[in-house]
Amino acid sequence: MNNFLSRMKRGLQREPRFGLALSGGGARGLAHIGVLKVLEEAGIQPDYLAGTSMGGVIAAAYAAGLKPDEIEQIATDTSRTRNLLRLADFSLPQQGIFRGERLLAFFSQHLNGCNFADLSVPLSLIAVDLNTGQEVRLQEGSVAQALRATVSIPGLLAPVVQDGMRLVDGGLLNNLPVDAVRQMGADVVLGVDVDWQNDSVWQTLAHLKPLSGTIGGLIATLGDSLDLLVRQQRANKLRSASPDFLVRPDIPAEVTILTGYNRVAELITQGEVATYPVLPVLDEVLQAHLDWFFKGSSRMI
Repeated sequence: MNNFLSRMKRGLQREPRFGLALSGGGARGLAHIGVLKVLEEAGIQPDYLAGTSMGGVIAAAYAAGLKPDEIEQIATDTSRTRNLLRLADFSLPQQGIFRGERLLAFFSQHLNGCNFADLSVPLSLIAVDLNTGQEVRLQEGSVAQALRATVSIPGLLAPVVQDGMRLVDGGLLNNLPVDAVRQMGADVVLGVDVDWQNDSVWQTLAHLKPLSGTIGGLIATLGDSLDLLVRQQRANKLRSASPDFLVRPDIPAEVTILTGYNRVAELITQGEVATYPVLPVLDEVLQAHLDWFFKGSSRMI
């Protein structure tokens, strides 16, 4: 009888599935590459990935099979001023300062036009539908199109019109998609929050020429008001959907949504430094077998 119970118990045990949730944050999101580097060196591979905005870009590249070193090289090449300017397709500020068509082509090129079904790791990208005010989790179709949606910061990039929706940056409602990666099947979740420090991105944008002489004041006021609401939303979301492990790289204040893309190596290092302290316990938890009779009553924070 005891042998039977032991066999039954072993049959109900397995290694926990690991989920990685990467937050948005513009150039700050380059620190995610450092997190991936540390995890890969430790032999820890995510079973599920979810990302918002820049976190979604890094997650998608990794899910498509690019190694952290390869993602770093693309980031380094792109960070050169002339290459960044090539991604900027200015438009009259109707739906956004940038059309985003060049950005879509950039994503498609580096991901070889892949669909979600082609990815080596299941991925969820977060956007928000302005028509309904609801969060949208993109998991089908073109990955490049989904990335174009999740990075569409209102006012900067025009929304993506798709299936009757107007999709913009998911950071409005879910900048660190811990709940998304849990619902995909993750038992243990590492959340990487690169946007926990306040910045003055809208003030920076408002002082750019020719905006400073025209609608700069309006952008600053509306942007700061939006930031206030978004910060409160993010705090509430983190309280209701906490990761088991939380990494918060120390990002220089000058690095924002718009600035700091030329500091790739420094930001990657910050991601590495922030990840090392959680690595021993994370590795121990992932190596353990969980008893599914009793699982679910507690999670390690």
